[in-house]
Amino acid sequence: MLTIQLQTYIENAILTIYYILYIELTMINRLEVLIMTKLEVKLHLSKRALGNSVIAINPRLEYECAGKDENALFFGVKDTAQIPEHVLQKLRNSPKMIWHTIDKAEDKGRAIDTDLTNPLTYRIMTGSTSGGPINILKGINDFAIGTDGGGSVLGPAISCQLPSMIGAGLGLLVKNEKTSTDGHQFRGSIGVIAKNLSTVAMVMELLTEQSLTVQKKRKQRVMIPKANSVIGPDNQDMHEKIMRYLSSMDHRDYDFEEVDMTGIEHRHVAIKLIQKIFHEKEADLILTCEGPVDVYGYGETIPQQFGKAGMDITEGHGKFLLRAANMCETTAISVPTDQLATGLVVIAKKGLEQSRYALRFARELEQHIKLPDVWRRYFLNEVQQIDRLTF
Repeated sequence: MLTIQLQTYIENAILTIYYILYIELTMINRLEVLIMTKLEVKLHLSKRALGNSVIAINPRLEYECAGKDENALFFGVKDTAQIPEHVLQKLRNSPKMIWHTIDKAEDKGRAIDTDLTNPLTYRIMTGSTSGGPINILKGINDFAIGTDGGGSVLGPAISCQLPSMIGAGLGLLVKNEKTSTDGHQFRGSIGVIAKNLSTVAMVMELLTEQSLTVQKKRKQRVMIPKANSVIGPDNQDMHEKIMRYLSSMDHRDYDFEEVDMTGIEHRHVAIKLIQKIFHEKEADLILTCEGPVDVYGYGETIPQQFGKAGMDITEGHGKFLLRAANMCETTAISVPTDQLATGLVVIAKKGLEQSRYALRFARELEQHIKLPDVWRRYFLNEVQQIDRLTF
């Protein structure tokens, strides 16, 4: 009798184990289907953009996805050899990130890319980190890695209503120096463009291996443009634009001071102003409202060498301090606003502590800006399915 009971017990135990294993395998298979569905959607989208905003798709993509987190973020990298290998390796090694694409860049590093069209403004795409932000808007990637010499990350991000951050002030630099189209010697920095500042901050913390959270609060002196000193291409006073966003914020942690910013659409003026504010006035942060970027005119210097017509088509480009932020070795962050191709730009002097304050300030600004629902629905929400004709 004991033997029969023992045999029955063993058989029931085996059935229970089989049942548990079945449930676990079913859950694993469901997880794999979920991951593969997202991967398949991303691959479908990137293949459609191949030869346009996408230069190449990671040939090891499916293999590399196998070891990643369920909610891993897909990213693209600007088509340039100037990004140090250790930077790419940090991203590739993270279980939270999947290298998906090599993104189109303007071939000679110019400020516009005549091969691409901005999906939001219908204008020639801002460069030279041109493909990255487009691939975010198309749903191909969650963030993009670019390089910024004279606004080549900040400008494209603002033109596509996306947040961004460049790391010149944090020592995130490209390999070699170069000369800009208007004769300035500089060394570019690594920058991140994403759907939101939380993602931007997470990627920057990974690259710097530093926390970008403020450790000890200290009141910040923030310089903003004096009234009527900067009029944008949309004929609006930059001071009034900024005050509109600041009016809904808590000012207890900030002292805002006005400074004459006349002429900052010219890079040499912008460089001198940033240096003066940080070294002579000893301010902590600078805040501008830049744009509409490359809507009324194109911010590119080569046509300006060809007489009045060249000057006319490059006026009203909407780029101000963003063209000088990297050259002054600052940390700069762009925050999209509710106005077309327009963003708030927060600039901090070199150093980790000030970069933390800049990011905190930028996040506070982001919280008080509501982007249109239709914009979020079309461009920022995760793509759920692909509805296309097939044979």
